[in-house]
Amino acid sequence: MATSNTRFGLSVALATAFEPSGEIADTQLLAHARACLDGGCDSVTLFGTTGEGPSLGWEERVRLLTQFKAAGITGDQLVCGISATAVKDAVAQIRAAQVVGCRRVLLPPPYYFKQPSDEGVEAWYREVLSQLDQGSVNVILYNIPALTEVALSVGLIGRLRDTLGDAVIGVKDSSGDWSYTEALLNAHKDISILVGEERHLAAAVRLGGAGAICGMANLDPAAVRRMACDGKEEPYINDLVDLLEKFPLIPAIKSAIAHQSGDPVWFNLRAPLIGIGQDDGKRLEQALDQLKIARAG
Repeated sequence: MATSNTRFGLSVALATAFEPSGEIADTQLLAHARACLDGGCDSVTLFGTTGEGPSLGWEERVRLLTQFKAAGITGDQLVCGISATAVKDAVAQIRAAQVVGCRRVLLPPPYYFKQPSDEGVEAWYREVLSQLDQGSVNVILYNIPALTEVALSVGLIGRLRDTLGDAVIGVKDSSGDWSYTEALLNAHKDISILVGEERHLAAAVRLGGAGAICGMANLDPAAVRRMACDGKEEPYINDLVDLLEKFPLIPAIKSAIAHQSGDPVWFNLRAPLIGIGQDDGKRLEQALDQLKIARAG
């Protein structure tokens, strides 16, 4: 079985804007998605890690997918992040994406029960796909063991490809482990290997990586595109990641969006995540301004 490693390009792991009440700020979210697409992204990934996807409920997911379609963001410009441990819930979320023409889904392994066997993880994926029409979905396997505590080994990915066939079109590697990334690129050259760690991105693309789904595209899609599509190093993005990782990452990314856009709605997060606090916020803003000045100079 072989699939074509077509160029995936750049998808922004879209951050989600919330009102102070906790409700989704639809207007700002749609405007931000459009700005990311206009700025260099090929697609938008909804409900991913940066978007606090596991904190969004079923009705919110359906409503946002419908709104994005109504706003003219077509199915081929979307990737739908799935957050589910029950097979039937994963299937329902995938079918909701299919309703708006979105075929590509970012599918992590079931993450509640820790250290499952490879056989168990393979069986879970097989059950999900068995309940969907053959050829109706394109799965990007999501390896983010720091959060799921369920690692997708290179060997398991090979087994999943054998089991699921052409439904598997790629892997998003958010392991942050360069040796794993290299092994993945060497073993699976004919599917799209997407790297979430921006500091490894350009090197991965030069070795055959097909692009990225990443959070830094919320802040500078044009620069990240040069990394994800051309394999060009962008020291500013590396410095930006280094800076943001000094704080809780998702709150820091949203604080950076708020600072860049001037819209305080981006400071808001959903529990259990909380903001970085006023003092750290000022430190971050000053550092962001210094980075910008150094870049311009």
